[in-house]
Amino acid sequence: MRFLTVVLLVLLSFAAASAQALNTKADDPPKPDERPAQALYEDANGYLGRRYQEFNKQKLPYDAKLELQTKKEQQELAVKNAAILKARSHLSKEDLYFLGMLNHLAGDADAALTTMRQLLKDDPDGAQAQAGRNVVVLYAVRKGLLDEAATAIASYAHHKPQRADDRYRMELLITDAYSRTKDYASMTKHAQAMLEAAKEFSKTNQEDVFKRDEMLVKSSALLADAYNKSNHRDDAMKTLQNLVQMSFDLPSGNLYKLAMYRFLVLKPSLAEFDKMLADSIAAKGTPPEIIGSEWIDQSPVKLSDLRGKVVLLDFWAHWCGPCRVTLPNLSRWHDAYKDKGLVILGLTEYYGHGEGRQMTPVQELAYLREFKKRNRLPYGVVVDESDENSYNYGVNSIPMSFLIDRKGRLRYISPGASDEEIASLGKMIKKLLDE
Repeated sequence: MRFLTVVLLVLLSFAAASAQALNTKADDPPKPDERPAQALYEDANGYLGRRYQEFNKQKLPYDAKLELQTKKEQQELAVKNAAILKARSHLSKEDLYFLGMLNHLAGDADAALTTMRQLLKDDPDGAQAQAGRNVVVLYAVRKGLLDEAATAIASYAHHKPQRADDRYRMELLITDAYSRTKDYASMTKHAQAMLEAAKEFSKTNQEDVFKRDEMLVKSSALLADAYNKSNHRDDAMKTLQNLVQMSFDLPSGNLYKLAMYRFLVLKPSLAEFDKMLADSIAAKGTPPEIIGSEWIDQSPVKLSDLRGKVVLLDFWAHWCGPCRVTLPNLSRWHDAYKDKGLVILGLTEYYGHGEGRQMTPVQELAYLREFKKRNRLPYGVVVDESDENSYNYGVNSIPMSFLIDRKGRLRYISPGASDEEIASLGKMIKKLLDE
């Protein structure tokens, strides 16, 4: 009996001690989150990526509601981490930067703008300060604080490092804002800066040709619009002529097509456009060499070997309906002008399909040979394993043709298969043969 009493007392004592320990633990304040500011930001910024990796592992199908929920969770995490960082007694410049970025990620415009203003108070240099100026421009424009946005852009231009696409985006935001307020003088100024940023991007990002073209077209169109709305129509036309000139200099058929459409908005006549080409566009440099892994009824040749000839490069595909429309014209021009110096090369690539079935490269090459024979195409066809020719010439739609004169200069681009475009191309072939 005495033994049982001792055991009971020991158990009661242990229970009391455990309860006291639990009460003490419950009363203790939670340990503060001491992660660095950068870790707090990266935690929130990387949330979507982590969750999408989990979804992929679970092989979940795309769900728009799940995507919205996940983005909402990311915003909530950004709000939470921003609160953790803001509660600290002292924030360094780096802390302010990551706090501003967390506020930006959370969609809190007021907090993001306030924090980045504090970061930039002493007009600092460096990558974080430049990113902060991007954020200031974004939210200042949204709030209609265009003077503040313009000041931030000017400050960005006087600090390092700089990115042409960042400068372009900031100028786009404020140019569009000045357009909406009908301040065409300010719109013109910033559209000019936007165009310069697009040109700078094109110098250093040749691999991203369609983004480059989009930037050049957007900035030129806004500048032309600013000139036109401020009654400087000649400057508007000159801006679009310069855009067409860039399409030849690069070269880029995509840019040419977009520039032509912009021109036709102001002067809706293809004849006027062709006259502008003849009067104002100068041939500069030499177009890129063509690449081919297979040559059908044509010995491998370089453009430099064809100096003294007029060369027509026709980008096409066997499955493309509009391309097939142009084939009789190409055959006719070849037969009529081959003895006068015209060389036509049809440029295509492997697409992996034809006649409603999948094809290997070997099967597609055999199909191309048969297609060429069946359609009696008398000129050579060049087939490449990649889309490098298309990238080099800025081709994102077919058919598209490039006409090179006897001196090896690009002189004409035909971006489609309409009757007008085919007629214009035919006239230009005759003109270059007669030169």
